Amino acid sequence: MVLLSVFDIFAYIDSLSNTAPWVLYLLVFLSPFVQEDTAVIGTASLTAIDKLALGPAAIAITMGLFFSDIWKYWIGWFALKNKNSAAFSKKELVLGLKQKIHAFPFTTLVAARFIPFTRIPSYIACGFFKMSYPVFCLFVAITAIMFVTLAFGLFHILGQFFGNELKWLLPVIGIGLVILLLGIHFLRSKSGVDSRL
Repeated sequence: MVLLSVFDIFAYIDSLSNTAPWVLYLLVFLSPFVQEDTAVIGTASLTAIDKLALGPAAIAITMGLFFSDIWKYWIGWFALKNKNSAAFSKKELVLGLKQKIHAFPFTTLVAARFIPFTRIPSYIACGFFKMSYPVFCLFVAITAIMFVTLAFGLFHILGQFFGNELKWLLPVIGIGLVILLLGIHFLRSKSGVDSRL
């Protein structure tokens, strides 16, 4: 039944690519607003099996990542307008975190991009600690390009390894990886183990 659904999705993608290909790339662009890792892995796997054109898909997903991330900065920035948040920002531990983010902005954003479940809090912290917004946007763009390049490269190498007969497994593997990561995080949080590890 699951395999039938995967093939149904492929048939729908094929029909859209023939009738309205722009819809596919619009969906690729919007998908990071729902779940970034799944969007990138799904898009990478679809390009590896030739269901999406590599260039337009890479541009659409990178732009989607960028625009879905840069607005999160403003959540932190607006939080400082609250009297309680402003007082919180003066605490010693918080000031230490602020110093680290300002001292290592690129490292902070690379870590946020590649360490699961740290992206949104890190982006909000960048706004809260008033990191330069142009610098923030530049580093978010660079890390988005790094992530897309890595994911697309990995899935295209796997596509070559599997060959044409088994390429349809790539999206299944990709979604399986995301479910595995979410499951590990869930189990760690339930068992009391620090889920940031």
